[in-house]
Amino acid sequence: MSERKSADGSFEDEAGSSVEAARREQVALREVIPRSFDAFFDRFPRLLPIQRGAIRPLADGLDVLLAAPTAGGKTEACVAPMLQRLLDAGGRGFEGPGLLYIVPTRALVNDVYRRLTVPCQRLGVTLGRKTADHGSLGKVIPQILVTTPESLDSRLCRAPRRLLPIRAVIVDELHALDGKPRGDQLAALLTRLRKVLATRQSGFQMALLSATVDRPESMAHRYGEKVLIIEDASRRRMAARIASSRFGVSPARRLVHLVEGKGGKVLVFCNSRADVEWATNQMRGILPFGEKVFAHHGSLAKEVRERVERDFSHARTALCFATSTLELGIDIGDVDYAVLYGMPPDLPSLLQRVGRAGRRSERLSFLALARDPGEVTRFRHALHAIRGGHLLTDPPVYDPSTALQQAASLLFQNPSHEISAMHILDRLPQWQQRWWEEERLTASLASARTWFEEFAPGRFRPTEALERSYEIGTLHGNISSEPEVEVLEELTGRRLGTVAQSQQGMGDDNLMLGGSSRSLGRRADGRLVASVGGEEAGEARFSSRPAPPVPKALASDLLRWLDLDPERIHRVETESRTVFLHGQGTLIGALLHASADSLASRKPGRGVAFGLVLKKGFQDWPAQIVQTERLRIVARSMRQKLKRLLGFGPFFSSLSDDEQERTVLEALDPAAVAHRFQQAEIEEVYEDDLRQKIRELLEP
Repeated sequence: MSERKSADGSFEDEAGSSVEAARREQVALREVIPRSFDAFFDRFPRLLPIQRGAIRPLADGLDVLLAAPTAGGKTEACVAPMLQRLLDAGGRGFEGPGLLYIVPTRALVNDVYRRLTVPCQRLGVTLGRKTADHGSLGKVIPQILVTTPESLDSRLCRAPRRLLPIRAVIVDELHALDGKPRGDQLAALLTRLRKVLATRQSGFQMALLSATVDRPESMAHRYGEKVLIIEDASRRRMAARIASSRFGVSPARRLVHLVEGKGGKVLVFCNSRADVEWATNQMRGILPFGEKVFAHHGSLAKEVRERVERDFSHARTALCFATSTLELGIDIGDVDYAVLYGMPPDLPSLLQRVGRAGRRSERLSFLALARDPGEVTRFRHALHAIRGGHLLTDPPVYDPSTALQQAASLLFQNPSHEISAMHILDRLPQWQQRWWEEERLTASLASARTWFEEFAPGRFRPTEALERSYEIGTLHGNISSEPEVEVLEELTGRRLGTVAQSQQGMGDDNLMLGGSSRSLGRRADGRLVASVGGEEAGEARFSSRPAPPVPKALASDLLRWLDLDPERIHRVETESRTVFLHGQGTLIGALLHASADSLASRKPGRGVAFGLVLKKGFQDWPAQIVQTERLRIVARSMRQKLKRLLGFGPFFSSLSDDEQERTVLEALDPAAVAHRFQQAEIEEVYEDDLRQKIRELLEP
């Protein structure tokens, strides 16, 4: 159950309310949280809308979801009143951790820690952080603890009693977790935490923070029960310039033009690590950036990424290419220009990326570099949708293998190191419980023989493999990743990053890492080493990762924007190809392409989200590919592809075959797909400009 509240109530300064009224409101709110107000808000000339809306409900002990644009002041809006409640209850000496602050990444843990250090010092409250990078907390746990979901999983598993003082939980950047396996894991962890605190007849107040929320009530329901939704719906005016920058052609001219005569820091978001490496190498040395050209992505070593963040933050004129690693609020200083090199997979991601620049400006401006004409169309549609207030996301797909990951964690939390299906179900949120039945979960535990040993009917204990995973801490992660191997710098021995494990057996070769071409070799101990200055340009050699799926809601809306009926199939015929535009998104598009088999173009690429391309021209819609039973058979064969597309966790392959099939059929719903396409009319497209746009979308 959720309620909604406008963030700024009756005080809309931009709409002309009096400054005096706003001043009186600020004075009144200072009286609500007198202990913590100045420590958190004295740097604000006046409270921001989300702060004015959040302070009273949080001070009253309500659970809230704060939805506000990036840099909207959400952190202070929730920490100040929640900390006030802790100080009122226990004074400055309240037991820690009283407040748990959860963020998606270790880098963000460091950023939040820096942001809260000064106000906590002013209040005499201790602050700490716990991740794999920051070890033991010692005997006295800090009163405010900043951590990640994985670290919370570890604490619940290994030392649940140390979490008993918790009275408040904040989850920041929730959009980066929700709808993904890590979000499913976090929802289960919060349920487990409530169970632990219930042993002392206590609970916790919760604040969920997000910048981009499509369905806030649904999001809130996945993590709590009665959650008040507080939204700051105001958005900066958006000004975008779309320019062409074709694949394989350096974007130098476009990027240099941004800063000509005035300088500035440019942050360019790419959709793959290979794009980051290539573009960084293309731009390094080009004035006015010179050597201030950086690469930032997840396969670079943590030390390399932190050095990039520091150097880019301190630079006056610089250029940084990044994947989604810089999409969240990592501190890289003020960014003057945001650039999108290629269309992001969805609109929330687009908003997150462009929101990193010009935070002090009332206008959100950015440059969109389209690699092909199809991306020009997608960018134009995206801007139209965002200006209309639409995010066009699909409902999330639950990853049931989260239950196995939580079973492993719960098993070691239990002093007897035993587990049963009912014990697990009792510690999952209700919406996850509804997926399962005790018999089915027991069957999945029994099938996961790598991790669980059934020593009695329905009762399980850890295998040696799970014991090892517990000892090194890997069982707490719920992210699948392809095997990669570490690369060291030859002269210094410092970690540079990782490359695909397939490189392990290679001889001397060149690769691109950190935007530099490097000669790759092997030390006597077998470890990979790299030195700068390969004679030939290297290649980025990372494990392949599929792009996140394009939502059905986004693909269908693009058809409407083109003045086409999304309930119909639109055909464009040529001598060599037949194109059918359906706008069903990546998941259903991939199902149709697989069902078409030899009839379809072999490499659908990004266009699979929007339509189906047949290899021959002047073809009718192949009705046989949308027969219900055929689609079911094809869907069952797509288990591993779906796992990769949706980013399902590492335990998914350990589920029983029946459970994996159930997940795939639930996500793809072949019967509904068959009905939709069997009923759809085929409409020929005759207008030349529209025919060209459709071909460009599907055949980039």
